[in-house]
Amino acid sequence: MLRHHNPFLGILLSVIAALLLSILPLSSELNPWRPEWLTLILIFWGMHAPQWVGIWIALILGVILDVLLATPLGFYGLSSVVVIQLARATQRWSGIFSVRQTTLLVLSLILVSRVIHFVLLTLQNLMPDPTIFFLPVLSSAMMWPTILLLLKRWSQRT
Repeated sequence: MLRHHNPFLGILLSVIAALLLSILPLSSELNPWRPEWLTLILIFWGMHAPQWVGIWIALILGVILDVLLATPLGFYGLSSVVVIQLARATQRWSGIFSVRQTTLLVLSLILVSRVIHFVLLTLQNLMPDPTIFFLPVLSSAMMWPTILLLLKRWSQRT
């Protein structure tokens, strides 16, 4: 008999962990490498539980991250909505992709998010250094296999 999983607890705990990791103080050397934790979590749940995590959840969580990081309201909200829509659009492929292929997909989704941030900052005449600004794309892609492993195990238990 097929058992339908309720991922609510996994989503809630992983989102809380992502928000905490996003505000965790890091040294000045490590801070530019901080992965896009919330975006990674949204991508995972957008691909593996699209009926639970959609545009509105992404918008709300993005605005919460805006408040926590004291960024202009909608900064993370906008990028989260775009990324979750793209992640949900690729949901069918993610099941047949290898970890390496999924990591490349995630890298491109995080890149889209960072490009949106870059454009928004540029429109505000706050030109970030591109060599440093895009480092989270690499660190997020490096963290993806671990996130994938942990959350897949969690989602299979519930």
